[in-house]
Amino acid sequence: MQVEENPTPAPLAGAPSSTSSEPTVPARGISALRDIAETIALFLIVFTLSQVFLGNFMIEQVSAAPNFMPGERILVDKVIYKLSGLHRGDMIVGKWPSNPYDVFKRVIGLPGERVEIRDNRVLIDGRPIEEPYLTAPDARVGTGSFEHAWVLGADEYFVMGDNRMHSGDSRTHGPMKAEDIVGRAWLRYWPLSQFMLIAGVDYGN
Repeated sequence: MQVEENPTPAPLAGAPSSTSSEPTVPARGISALRDIAETIALFLIVFTLSQVFLGNFMIEQVSAAPNFMPGERILVDKVIYKLSGLHRGDMIVGKWPSNPYDVFKRVIGLPGERVEIRDNRVLIDGRPIEEPYLTAPDARVGTGSFEHAWVLGADEYFVMGDNRMHSGDSRTHGPMKAEDIVGRAWLRYWPLSQFMLIAGVDYGN
């Protein structure tokens, strides 16, 4: 008869197993710390990228009213628009060299175009454009007696506010250079009731 040496006694009923796979308290603590560290790292990466690619701005002027009102907040694309280019009707954030403050305007004239104001209308290369975002009958250029023309350089944009009677823009400051444009307005996120993507404009041509 074979005798088993040093047999392992069977565990008592109800006794805890010594080979439990449940992690120990220190192991759970290390795992929790790792999760927190990864979350913080991910947040920092997203925050850094958002600062590079996006800008957060609050509209402070009335020059775009009533389409965009003071106190509203927008996100501005600071990089992608440089690849796709700006289009007529885009809303942009930019600066005038003589003024350190950001301004919020609409692109009206593109590089190489001739922009003319005549008979209270805006003409591009001699042809008047329809501007559906203007709500007041006399809002096209602000005054019927103001007449002038600009020929834009290769890096210049003619920008105007939608509230033409109360907007300091290219009519007085001249064209805005590409290097002075901060970015293209992409999203209005505040107030929530006005949440919207800031889309382009169909000029019907």
